[in-house]
Amino acid sequence: MANSHKTSAFTLILLSQCAILFLGLVLTYWLSPIHSEPTLDESIAIGYGVVLAIVTLIIFVAVYRLGGNFSAQLLIDIRRVTGLFIGYSWWQLLVVSCLAGVGEELLFRAFLQGWLTNYWGVGWAILVASIVFGVLHYLSFAYFVSAFLMSIAFGLGYYLSGSLLMVIVWHGFYDLIALVVMVKYPSLISANK
Repeated sequence: MANSHKTSAFTLILLSQCAILFLGLVLTYWLSPIHSEPTLDESIAIGYGVVLAIVTLIIFVAVYRLGGNFSAQLLIDIRRVTGLFIGYSWWQLLVVSCLAGVGEELLFRAFLQGWLTNYWGVGWAILVASIVFGVLHYLSFAYFVSAFLMSIAFGLGYYLSGSLLMVIVWHGFYDLIALVVMVKYPSLISANK
């Protein structure tokens, strides 16, 4: 029974991520087409995305290990989220991470940030897209703040690089290593907790 529950939970996660991807593609295509050519070569964009994901994970590990109420609440929230993925295989974690990186960045960066930039300018676009991103990831105030700050970083990265690919890799690879660490090696995050 537990295996069928995991299978149906994985199917639900896949369907929700595919829906976000589809929505991002449709809205970007119709309402906010990407006008500029990327300023980074694809291999450089991928490399930067991987490096930024690793740096982001290091920052979050430092926050967790510093302690305090904020990190304690954030760790509780992260454990709640990663609890959904306990027992998943590496390929399942990879698929979910890739879909989240592609779908959410298409929706929040390519569409929402791009569309809002046309009306309000890039600063307000990044801010509003990040608030929406944080609200849609809300589990607690700490989790909202973390998602909001990550979205600010993704938004600035997209704006400064002009590379949606870089931000997709950054987001997807961060999700992958964060999930793998939390699901397969949780002691790396909370050695003293």
